[in-house]
Formats: sequence, C-alpha cells, structure tokens
Amino acid sequence: MNVTSNSTYKIIRYILLSKKFKQVDIHKSTKCSKGQVNKVVNWLLSRKFIEKGKNIYYIIDPAGIISLFPLFRNMKDLLIYRIPLRAEKEKILKNLSKGAILCLDTALNKYSGYYRSNRICIYHKKPDFIKNKFKPYSGGIIDLEIYQPDMDLEKDTIEGVTSKFRTVIDMTCDGKTYVAKDLFEELWGIKFG
Repeated sequence: MNVTSNSTYKIIRYILLSKKFKQVDIHKSTKCSKGQVNKVVNWLLSRKFIEKGKNIYYIIDPAGIISLFPLFRNMKDLLIYRIPLRAEKEKILKNLSKGAILCLDTALNKYSGYYRSNRICIYHKKPDFIKNKFKPYSGGIIDLEIYQPDMDLEKDTIEGVTSKFRTVIDMTCDGKTYVAKDLFEELWGIKFG
C-alpha cells in the first residue's frame, strides 16, 4: 500500500494524530470513502501497526508507520533547486515570498533546539520565481533548497511552516529521522536511545 497516495495519506495522518480512532470518524473527517478507510485500517491491522479494541482502534507502532514513507518518497526526488547564497540566514528567511513554506531543517528549527543546519528548506509552487529573486546573492555558504509541494501540504502547514507531524515525515524521507527525536517524543511518547 502506497502511504503517500492522496487518500491513504489523509487516512494515515488522521490515525497517527488521533492515536485512537473509529473508522466512521476517519471517514467523516477525511471525506475518504468507507471502503478506502476500511482497506487502510485492515492493512495496518494485519501488519500490527494498530490493534482493535472494543469498538475502537489504537495505534501501537507509530514509528513503524512513519518508517513506511521513505519507501515511496525521497526528498531528493522533490528537490528542484539548491542555491548557495551569500547572505545571512535570517535575512534570507525574511526575504522569502509569502508562498514559501518552511520545511525540513528550517521547520525543525522552529520546533526543536536539537538540530541546526546551514540550509534553508522551503516548499514553493513557483520555484523559478524564488530562484530569480535570490540570483543576485548566489555563491555563498547558506544553501536555499526549494522543494516541490506534495502530499496534501495545505493541511500540514501552520503559519508558513510545516506542522510538527509533516516535519517528522519530511525528516524521515530525508534520511534524518534521528534529528526529529524531540517531535517523536512530543507527538507519540517515543524516546530515542
């Protein structure tokens, strides 16, 4: 099952954020068909990511579900441009257009003090606009990385930043699950060794 397909992603997002759920609630909230909801729930149940209680389901392996995303999605495939810039990170962030959505390391910096990097990562629907806007500043040590938006991004954005949930997904798909350890603990109580 492709966890990144539109309806499957909506269902899995609901499950991961709810922790316990009923199929009817997923159907009402996501507007996905009852058949699709049942298919995804039974698939997760058969792989022991969730368990069924009396009239309710419980998530038992959120990290296992998250680990499925890189099988179908790699952030390198979504990268459109990497532009080395010679400006201060804060100045670059201040000059991004309103359509920019901070993601990956840059979003993680908003939520966690654990990890810092020298790159600015954004989703943007008009990557050429951003590339041209920052062209005069090219040639430095701060990388501006522009990614193609995907997977129902609008529902995963809070004030121009990917949500904590989406940031975990993105970091996992970028091969850096470990740097999102604070968010794993906050969202699901999972502690990394």
